[in-house]
Formats: sequence, C-alpha cells, structure tokens
Amino acid sequence: MSYITNKNVENLPNDDQQKVQDVGSVDKVDPMQAQAFSDLVKDKEDAELADAAEATDEITPEELQRQIRDNLFRNGFNRAIERAREMAKEMKDG
Repeated sequence: MSYITNKNVENLPNDDQQKVQDVGSVDKVDPMQAQAFSDLVKDKEDAELADAAEATDEITPEELQRQIRDNLFRNGFNRAIERAREMAKEMKDG
C-alpha cells in the first residue's frame, strides 16, 4: 500500500514488515487426487447451478439460443406467408 505524502522517498525509514517472509516447502500433489478434487468441485458447482436455475426458473444459454432461433425462423416464415398472401391477392385483383 502506498500513501500520498509530501516527504521525499529517499528520506523515508526502511520498513521491513512489508517484506515477504520465507515460505516453507509443500508436499507434492498427486495428479489423481488433484483430478478427483477438481471433479468433486465441478460436480458441486454444476449441482448448485442446476438448483439455482430450477429455483428461479432460469433457462440455460443453450435453451435460450434454441428459443431465439425457433422464434426467428417462425417470425420469418410468418412474414413470408403473409407476403405470399399479399402477392396472391394482388395477382388475383390485378
């Protein structure tokens, strides 16, 4: 953390408290245990997300994308049918 002061930096006293202390060595991590732990964390997060989605009636991004695609197709199809009806009416009248 730095402070804004009107003192020169060269004249500030040395503060050894901000130095990083020596860190002891740690045991090696077994890759199988690490993968198992990672899988457990992922499963827990997935379960929490699923519970949250069910509780709030939210939809997944994939479901939202599918709904948008379906609605765009349906709207485009309905416009095309309406335009075809208009053209048929014009041809019939004209």
